[in-house]
Amino acid sequence: MVDSLKYKEWFNTAQKDLKAAKILYENNADNGLVLFHLQQAVEKYLKGYLIYKTGIFQEGHSLIKLCKKAAFYNKEFRKFIKDCAILNGYYIETRYPSEDPLIAEDDDVREGLKFTKNIISFIESIL
Repeated sequence: MVDSLKYKEWFNTAQKDLKAAKILYENNADNGLVLFHLQQAVEKYLKGYLIYKTGIFQEGHSLIKLCKKAAFYNKEFRKFIKDCAILNGYYIETRYPSEDPLIAEDDDVREGLKFTKNIISFIESIL
């Protein structure tokens, strides 16, 4: 069992990802990299929340699965599943070369930032 106070460490690390995403975006970096960091921030917040609730570290990187596990403890998480699915698409595809590269537009980043801020605010409000 993991020390339940470690959830704060997950949130702190997630805040670094969020900060990195903002810096990259403000400096016209690749949108895929920005979205990758947003995905990471959400993943770490969801894992932190689940550590807080269960004391157990959750394996995996799927925002959908993590969000569904969180919904077991608070049904309000269900409203985030669709956005988790969208942001989840930027985890693998932005990290490795591909024959069909993922194209991420500024609108995708703005939506990703909005969602990331919303789910982080929600998690912080219920703890």
